[in-house]
Amino acid sequence: MTAMTRSPHLGLLSLSSVAILAASGCAERYRSLDYTTEDQFGRTYYIDGAGNWGYGVAEVPKGLQGAGYLGRVVVFPWSPFRSPALDQTLGRGAAKTRGKELAAEIVVYLKSFPGRKVNVIALSAGTGVAVWACENMAPPGKIHNLVLLGSSLSSTYDMSKALAHIEGGVFVYHSDKDAVLKLAVPLTGTIDGCSGESAGLVGLQLASGEETRIWNIAWFPDQARLGWTGSHTSCTAEPFVRAVLAAHIIDGSESFYASARPSGDRAGG
Repeated sequence: MTAMTRSPHLGLLSLSSVAILAASGCAERYRSLDYTTEDQFGRTYYIDGAGNWGYGVAEVPKGLQGAGYLGRVVVFPWSPFRSPALDQTLGRGAAKTRGKELAAEIVVYLKSFPGRKVNVIALSAGTGVAVWACENMAPPGKIHNLVLLGSSLSSTYDMSKALAHIEGGVFVYHSDKDAVLKLAVPLTGTIDGCSGESAGLVGLQLASGEETRIWNIAWFPDQARLGWTGSHTSCTAEPFVRAVLAAHIIDGSESFYASARPSGDRAGG
């Protein structure tokens, strides 16, 4: 990518961010607050599932960039054990803690880049981290859109607290062909510690008034041509991200912030 004029934010944000993070003693956990050019156009976080085995880590950024997303895609790790079974059980507390840390990171970013949009895409148990981040957001923190893929949250999870910090919607991609959620998760429990069906199997149960905020989107066979075969991790396939998921992320605001970009400069790596 060619060089770009330095944002006026970049000269000031480092001192303010360092002061905030030094006070909390958590600077090492906020490495993604070392800002890049793409941060001027917004951010999308991607959170892998239990074990952080790398599903979607390459495909999600490539798919979004291929669709024209100008913002930065940040992969946010959380796994304490690198074992899906342990992360889904003993790791629940760590997942909630990382959700709080993500919320704090997003708030720092939004204070540094007012008006930018932050989205979150999460897979499987990572959807718990994403939802807990939304629940713990402090002003001016707001998520633009939240995309949940193969979620191992309970289908009856109360989303009201998270929705208070989401300005757009929650898009729940679910599949009754998901063998992991159908066979393995009943043995471990959902990431929020319940024994019922996962949201990634049947969608989220909607409370009154949530019909326009939460969208349950079921797998259908034609999606296989884009790589989502209905299996647990295939919804992170690059063609599916580019053709379908990117629509939840790109809303036109990136173009506004890109207006100062010199001609010929490309977003992405």
